[in-house]
Amino acid sequence: MNTLMTSDHLLVIDPCPDTQARIAEQLQGRGFSVVAVSDPTTALTTIDIAAPDIVITELFLPEATGLTLLKELKARHELCPVIVMAKDAPDLMIVQALRIGAADYLHKPVTEEELAHALQRARNLLPADFADIPGLCRSEYRLTVNSEPTHIPRVISWLVKTTASTLSPIRRLHLQGALQELLFNAIEHGNLEIHYKEKQQALAEGQYERLLAHRLAQARLRDRRVIIHVLHEKDGNSLVYRITDEGKGFKWRSLMMRSQEVCESEENGRGMFLARSFFPCLTYNELGNEVTITVSLD
Repeated sequence: MNTLMTSDHLLVIDPCPDTQARIAEQLQGRGFSVVAVSDPTTALTTIDIAAPDIVITELFLPEATGLTLLKELKARHELCPVIVMAKDAPDLMIVQALRIGAADYLHKPVTEEELAHALQRARNLLPADFADIPGLCRSEYRLTVNSEPTHIPRVISWLVKTTASTLSPIRRLHLQGALQELLFNAIEHGNLEIHYKEKQQALAEGQYERLLAHRLAQARLRDRRVIIHVLHEKDGNSLVYRITDEGKGFKWRSLMMRSQEVCESEENGRGMFLARSFFPCLTYNELGNEVTITVSLD
């Protein structure tokens, strides 16, 4: 078996602990970070949080078929290659899986050699790293998104996978956490003008969805957008993420000066503190409706 030149994060979805352990053992020492889950519900939560590079899933799962999960995975994370596997899957099911978007099919029990080839083929489908593009000096992405908070996880997953694939798994998690805090702030507090205490009260009373619907029903708030600008300077060996909302801004200086103890409490500014704890270089524009973080690629 050829050594896989990778440090990719792999999610294995299979109800059988033996299968999970076997795949992890076959990939031991080969640069893969492996996370295994047993059911579709946990899988969807995990993929939103961990943003794996590649997914391997059983076609016969508790709660739902692997085809249903595959459709949901591709809808949420189109760029993530998904390999399906089963012991005795009907030909029609295999064809359906490939038509939905599966990158490959493996017959169980999966051999080490078959697993290696399937993962290498999946890796060829991943977005190219910036460092792999000859002559590239600078690259930019610009996304404009609406003010619907439920869209944030998919936006973040795309951003992390497309722009930060060279980061280590732990740094990608840090970036994902920071982007989540900053995007929620931009949409909720910036565009939709939901104050901290107002949100906490709505959550406590189970009225958060109603609060969002009320804000989104207002024309002056509904049509506001958030712009996400990502810049990669190859010479600087860094990624710059700039998030701009169309709100009124806020008094960020007073919050930035507050101590860690205060920001760790249930006070306004906790999200900003968490993002800043991962990326101390976090800065705001004068108004406070634009935040920037710089991520080193060293």
